[in-house]
Amino acid sequence: MAGPTSNPYAGNRHADVLHEDPQDEAGKLRLVEEVKNRAKGAFAQKDMPSAELLYSKAISLLETMPGKAEAPLYSNRAMVRLNLNKVEGALEDAKSCLSTDPTFVKAYYRKATALTRLNEWDEAIAAAEAGLALEPANKAWSELIDKAKKDKEKDAEEKANLKRDAQDVRVELHNASTARVNNPAPVKKEKKEDEEDIGMRGYKTRSDGKTTSYFHTEITDEAKELIAKQGYGKPVKLDAPVEDKEGKGGGSSWNQAGTYEERGMIKLVKEKLPQVLKGLKFDLPQGGVVSVSDVIDIAGDASITTARGKRKHLLDLTFSVEYEMKVGTDTGKGKFCYSEVNCDADDDMEVTFEVGSDTAPSLKGIIDTYVKPQGQGLQGMVNEAINKFVAEFKAI
Repeated sequence: MAGPTSNPYAGNRHADVLHEDPQDEAGKLRLVEEVKNRAKGAFAQKDMPSAELLYSKAISLLETMPGKAEAPLYSNRAMVRLNLNKVEGALEDAKSCLSTDPTFVKAYYRKATALTRLNEWDEAIAAAEAGLALEPANKAWSELIDKAKKDKEKDAEEKANLKRDAQDVRVELHNASTARVNNPAPVKKEKKEDEEDIGMRGYKTRSDGKTTSYFHTEITDEAKELIAKQGYGKPVKLDAPVEDKEGKGGGSSWNQAGTYEERGMIKLVKEKLPQVLKGLKFDLPQGGVVSVSDVIDIAGDASITTARGKRKHLLDLTFSVEYEMKVGTDTGKGKFCYSEVNCDADDDMEVTFEVGSDTAPSLKGIIDTYVKPQGQGLQGMVNEAINKFVAEFKAI
């Protein structure tokens, strides 16, 4: 049993950071970055309980510093809690995310998903429509709205059927009760010696005096003798071996549907992704350059499965892309942290941005204009290269 000074996270592999409690703001911010990175790794490894603890640690640290709340943390914890089937908690996280940043579109998807699981159809549709207003071109919203409307109709129909069935049961119980009162049980007759027992309906008495079912056919001694001579009913040894024909899919006769194959591709991804991204550079208009220096912390799943002649590509990656920049004598560095990089064209990548602590203050405006934005500058180039890499992976 844990004592008052023991570590409550001692059983968790992230106990070292979960137990930390820095008092100064700089220490808290450093710890937040550490637990965020670990949370992404835990999510990639499908370790949802650890991911929830780590995101909760980051959120609680930022709550102690006014104005430091980060909307993506609530959205990410909502996603984790949906995976853990903690639907009410996921809904609260989605609401907290939107309270922090009303334009954070993924939070509307988490909110709508949680409300759908709670059968709050109208609120779920409203949340999805709010997301559609922010992303009119994203088909996922209309699909979510259509599904919620169909589920709402199905739920209403099932409730109506339950109500009708309950009414029918009440009527049947009433009729049965009335029948017992108006139709008392008949008086049982005494059985005569040569009369068949009517209380044993469906049964009869055999020649040996035993009772058996009417469906049982007695075999005469003559019939038994004939059966014994013919040998019917005796086990016969099969000397011929069973022929093992080749199945349609290349397997044995027991696998007529075909074969199943799975190839792990994460090793290839870890080799190729840095080759694709390292060296990408963006020439700054005011002079200078910002370029990708390394790709680190690649984790997740990558595989190709083949079943019944069809191929399916699975990709679910997290990684960080480090950059360096130089403008005159000023230098800086930082990184893009990617998660949810997969083969689904309708699912956007999650990207968070970090600036190195030793970056020159004069570069902040340049970073905000030419490095950080998703659709232009360096991140635009990186995103385009990642999308091309995913497309090539799907073509393997």
